[in-house]
Amino acid sequence: MSWDPDYRPQLRAIEPFAIPPRDDEGDPGEVLVGLRDPSGLSDVVLTMSRPALELLAMMDGQHSCAEIRQGFLQAHGQPISTDTFAIMIGHLKDAHFLESEKFEAFYQERLVEYREHGVRDMPHAEALGLGTDAVHFLDGILLRSKPVTIAGELLGIVAPHLDYPRGEPCYAAAYGALRGRKAPDRVVILGTNHFGRSTSVVATANDFNTPLGTTRTDTEFLAKLEAQCGSLRQFELDHVREHSVELQLAFLQQLFGAAAFTIVPILCPDPCGQIWIEKQDEDVIDLKDFATALRDLVRDDPADTLIVAGADLSHVGQDFGDERLLDDAFLKEVRARDQLALDQLVENGADALVSSVGRDDNPTRVCSAGCISVLATMLSEATPQLLQYHQAVDQESQTCVTCAAIAYA
Repeated sequence: MSWDPDYRPQLRAIEPFAIPPRDDEGDPGEVLVGLRDPSGLSDVVLTMSRPALELLAMMDGQHSCAEIRQGFLQAHGQPISTDTFAIMIGHLKDAHFLESEKFEAFYQERLVEYREHGVRDMPHAEALGLGTDAVHFLDGILLRSKPVTIAGELLGIVAPHLDYPRGEPCYAAAYGALRGRKAPDRVVILGTNHFGRSTSVVATANDFNTPLGTTRTDTEFLAKLEAQCGSLRQFELDHVREHSVELQLAFLQQLFGAAAFTIVPILCPDPCGQIWIEKQDEDVIDLKDFATALRDLVRDDPADTLIVAGADLSHVGQDFGDERLLDDAFLKEVRARDQLALDQLVENGADALVSSVGRDDNPTRVCSAGCISVLATMLSEATPQLLQYHQAVDQESQTCVTCAAIAYA
């Protein structure tokens, strides 16, 4: 690629990760960083030096190549050659790590392939323990659940989207509460959009396949929803690697059978995150307006519809950027903040949850206020019951992710 000083590169949401030092080759003192695409659209992994990350940090679409090069010179006192910089830009484009015409063409090709395939497969099955005997695995979690009493017909649940082993206490409580409920005609599954391109609501018309079978997507209902909300599938590929919907579906298939119901798979943005705040001027549907439209469609439809939100809460620890150790005092503070948000949800509804989570810029990184608030808006006339709260703590990696199980009846 030739040097273009006026080009303003814009890096996609690419994830850096540490690469262990090499003992057998290269400079043993050099610290290298890997780059990968968490959305799974690109399977390329690039390796860069740590100083090169400073160049990437300025690739925000606002700075020209000349400005980025000058910023590096000022920071390090040494220039980066135009040839080296141009080669780096070329590698980033080839890897589909930059927003560009080349990436858009690549994206559209993948989108056509996904839609023609017609089925969204489950890429995480083996890692979750579902690859060999999914029925036995999930049934074991349900058998370990404690009986709960739900007053009235169960209309919806909040369950985790953690991997099953770490989230088991809340999976058991949420899906244990569904035992004995007749199979719904339709399940609206509200997930969290962790890695996708969209800053708004994203649906998919593809059916979903897990080791327990294939469940059809209710495309007729989805068409009615899009007639109310506008297109929800511009960034349909956001569903390809997103796990928060598939984790719920496997349990639902276990309970009711894969062919017993249809689904409406929806990914929700984070209303408490900086990205959502910055994108409010874009032509996107407001999350509350979407929840209201979805609620009205469900109310006017005679089909028995269950609402499920796949939601985690706080993400804390050094691996998430906290300087503090995960000691008892820190975990107690996290629990208190989570509990306050859950209390606000149960007592005052969706808006109170979002306000509580967003207070002080969401310091514990709750990721799923979006899908929980949509469920709470849809079921505002139901009574929520907190069934379980859980902190999945890993002292070795210094990470903690929290979750809850909530029933709406």
